[in-house]
Amino acid sequence: MGVAVAITISMKCPKCEFVLPDDSDRCERCGADLAREQPRAADTAALSPVENLGFVQPSEEDKRKADWGFVLDQEFDRLYERFKKEEEKQKDKEKYKDEDQEIRWGGFFRRCSAFFIDLAIVFLLCLLLFYLSYVGYHVGLAAHDRAVSDDPVSFLRLALFGYLLLVAGYFVLFHGMDGRTVGKWLLDLRVVGRHHGPITYAQALIRCFGYLLSAFFGIGFIWILLNRKKRGWHDLLARTWVIRESSLRGKES
Repeated sequence: MGVAVAITISMKCPKCEFVLPDDSDRCERCGADLAREQPRAADTAALSPVENLGFVQPSEEDKRKADWGFVLDQEFDRLYERFKKEEEKQKDKEKYKDEDQEIRWGGFFRRCSAFFIDLAIVFLLCLLLFYLSYVGYHVGLAAHDRAVSDDPVSFLRLALFGYLLLVAGYFVLFHGMDGRTVGKWLLDLRVVGRHHGPITYAQALIRCFGYLLSAFFGIGFIWILLNRKKRGWHDLLARTWVIRESSLRGKES
């Protein structure tokens, strides 16, 4: 006696996943048209998991556009920062230009008077140094039964070296420390750097050696008369300016 086995092929509704016979045309639960829903379900299944969740993978062209957009944003930021810095520099130039118009520069005759006062002080210091050096040299030679007159050239070389150190130390120390020597302090002058700030010891040293350049036929000092901001060659070399101290105090107040 044979037994007939009925095999039923079933499928799920693409819309509500209700189990239906394979030959059904419409879902018994939601009433969806199976002939229309099946192609849509096949397209959805063909998508990647990321695309199936609603996130579409960007194409290569979209990636290139995004990269170019990022590069353009960076270039725009750089240009903006550059223009901003240029604008700030221009404002600083205008600011210090206005301040320069209010500043009174140290004139030629006032500066010469201060310089001669400094030379007089340095001369007195050199005399004191000469006396102390002579006493020390004389005592040292006397301990060996010798006199200064036995070798005066060596003593003069030592004295000359001491004078040079004294002169350089005087101008470098006072200018680097406060921008003023004794002569400049008496005549209301001050040596300043860029934007009327204090100068460094390096600038003071360059300025001291610049005196030798200005002393060449005196042209560097005469240049103070010709320059609008009363700067000599030693000022130009060291990037310094000489101003009236009272005008700087008036501007700050």
